[in-house]
Amino acid sequence: MAISIGHKVPDIQVEFWQRGTSSVQQLSLRDYKGRWVVLFFYVRDFSYICPTELSAFAGLREEFEREDTAILAASTDSYFSHEAWFSQDEQLEEVAFPVIADTSHRLTEEFGILVNNGSALRGTFIIDPDGMVRHISINDLDIGRNVDETLRVLRALQSGELCPVGWHPGQGSRRYNDWLAKVFPRVKTAALIEASNQLNTRLYEAGDVIIHQGGKSDQFYILVSGEVSVIHRRSSGEEVELAQLGEGDVFGEVGILAETRRTADVRANTPVSVLALGFEDFRALVDQSDPTARDFMRIVEQRRSSVSN
Repeated sequence: MAISIGHKVPDIQVEFWQRGTSSVQQLSLRDYKGRWVVLFFYVRDFSYICPTELSAFAGLREEFEREDTAILAASTDSYFSHEAWFSQDEQLEEVAFPVIADTSHRLTEEFGILVNNGSALRGTFIIDPDGMVRHISINDLDIGRNVDETLRVLRALQSGELCPVGWHPGQGSRRYNDWLAKVFPRVKTAALIEASNQLNTRLYEAGDVIIHQGGKSDQFYILVSGEVSVIHRRSSGEEVELAQLGEGDVFGEVGILAETRRTADVRANTPVSVLALGFEDFRALVDQSDPTARDFMRIVEQRRSSVSN
């Protein structure tokens, strides 16, 4: 079965030619772990359309380098064919990236673009730093690809944003909730966007109890406006105010992270607006970042300590 989006690239050793070297070199796509990679297959050496594509990638080399992205070309021609063609064709003088010689067809077959005559379709694959394929486009033999579009898609993938049609950096991205970003400053944009879609706005009047001591720990709250009191009821029935919280403060995390029932009431002192996030979505955000998890566990320890005192 051909590789598809979400699959890891194969660990296959292949030969390649590169300008400035004097002998056959070898690489594996796994060698590029930790970097983005654009791998593009072209049809044949000594052809008409292929040098225009190779030249276009070479012309945007600096743009790809700014995105910390390696460019790899590939065809089913041999190292010696590459060496001869790239040294003779003036259109290819600026091509400095590796050009794979997949004479065994193993790589071309893995990516599902080998045709009956032994050449490759014009396949373009964007691979993320974990070695996972994130984008695939395949043209028929007679149609050259759009290299500017490849760069645009790469930047969209790297942004971590939800990118609508025609997206370019800084234009029309679907953004995350700003309150959520302030509470989770160490979490990646993509995770913030996903969590933002799960937020619910809730309004309370003064005197309303938002969280009940002993209740189920199923929601995390960000206080957008108003003021609340955190109140613990002792076994004697005495109520102890543990804290007053205002705009930008959070509550509800203790029971979720400590996996206990609610340890205190949270009562609205004024009209209050909160953003509520479900237990599973909150845990998923915390799990995105070890520093974030540590930050919240410190808060949990402080608040549990205040209850026990």
